[in-house]
Amino acid sequence: MKKIINILVVVAVIAAIVLVLKRNKKSNQEKTAIATVVSTAVQVQIEAVKEGTFNLGFSSNGVLEPLKSLSFVSNVAGRVESIKVKKGIRVNQGQNLIQVDDEMLKSDYKSSEAAYNSLKKDYERFKNASEAGGVSKQQLDNIQTQMIAAESRYLSSKRRFEDATIQAPISGFINERYVEVGAYLNPGTRLFDIVDDSKLKIQCSVSEQQVLRLKKGQKANLTCNALPGVELSGTISFIGAVADRGLNFPIEVLIDDKKELKAGMYVTTFFESQSESKGILIPRNAVSGSVKSANVFVVNKGIASKRDVIIGAMVNEDVEIISGLQVGDSIVTAGLINVSDGVKVTNKN
Repeated sequence: MKKIINILVVVAVIAAIVLVLKRNKKSNQEKTAIATVVSTAVQVQIEAVKEGTFNLGFSSNGVLEPLKSLSFVSNVAGRVESIKVKKGIRVNQGQNLIQVDDEMLKSDYKSSEAAYNSLKKDYERFKNASEAGGVSKQQLDNIQTQMIAAESRYLSSKRRFEDATIQAPISGFINERYVEVGAYLNPGTRLFDIVDDSKLKIQCSVSEQQVLRLKKGQKANLTCNALPGVELSGTISFIGAVADRGLNFPIEVLIDDKKELKAGMYVTTFFESQSESKGILIPRNAVSGSVKSANVFVVNKGIASKRDVIIGAMVNEDVEIISGLQVGDSIVTAGLINVSDGVKVTNKN
C-alpha cells in the first residue's frame, strides 16, 4: 500500500512539472511574438494634422549681381600700341581704353575718302551735263554706281580707323584685363570684363502660387549674412512671364541702397503680405515626391498608407496642404526613408 502511495505522489509531481513547463512555454511564445511585432515595426515620428492661420508672405534666396556685366571684345585687327587703363579702376562710357596701331588704317581711310570725294564731284558735273544734254543717262548711272561703291569703302575704312581707338561701351569697373601692349588683336579678341555695379540686383525664383501675389514695383526686404543687422530693401523690377521646368518663375529685385554689398554675396529676399489665410500646414519633411505629384504617409492603427496631396503655399519650414488631408489625420513627419506603403510603424516619441 505504501509503495502505491509513493508511486502516485511521483506521478503527481511529474504532472505538476509538465503543467508548469507548458504554461511557461506559452508565456514565452506570447512574449516572443510581441517582441517580434515590435521589432518589425519601423520607428518614425508621428504627428496629428492641425489647422492654423498663417501669413502669405514668403522668402527666396539668391546671389547679388551687378546692374550690367560686359565681356568686352575687339572688333578691329591690329597690334596694341598702348593701354590707357588698369585693372581695378572705374571708367566712363566713351573713355579711351586701348590704342591700336592705326597707321595703315589711317592711310586706307584717307585714300578712300579722297576717292569718294573725287567721284562725288564727277557725279555732280555729269549730272549738270546730263541736264544740258551733254552726257547720256547710261554714263550718269555708271558714275553714280562708282560713287556709291566708293562711299561704301570710305565709310568702312573710316569705321575701322575710328575703332582703332577702343572706347568703353559702358561705365563701370574694370574687373579683368586680358591684353598687354604689343599683343595682336583680331575681331573677337577678349579685352576687358567691365562691371557696372552702381546698382545691384538679385535674381531669385518663386513658385506658381507665389508669383500671383507679386507685382512689378512691389517692395521687398532683404538680409545678407555678410552684413548682419543691416536693414536692406529692394523693388521688384522684373517678373518672368514663363516658368522654368521646375514650375518656378524668375524674379528680379533691384536693391534700393547697396551700402556695402558686393556682387556675388548671398542674400535672402522677403516678400511680405498683408493678408492671412487659414488652412492645414504640415512640415516640409513630411512630404515626398515632387511638387506636381506630392504625397504623405498617413498612419492608421499602426499601418502607414501612402496618400496623394496637393501642395499650396510654402510657409517657412511648413507647407500648406490644399487637398488630401483632414484635421486629425496622423502622418509621418520624420523617418520617411524606411517607410513604404503598408509597412507597420511605431511612434519613437
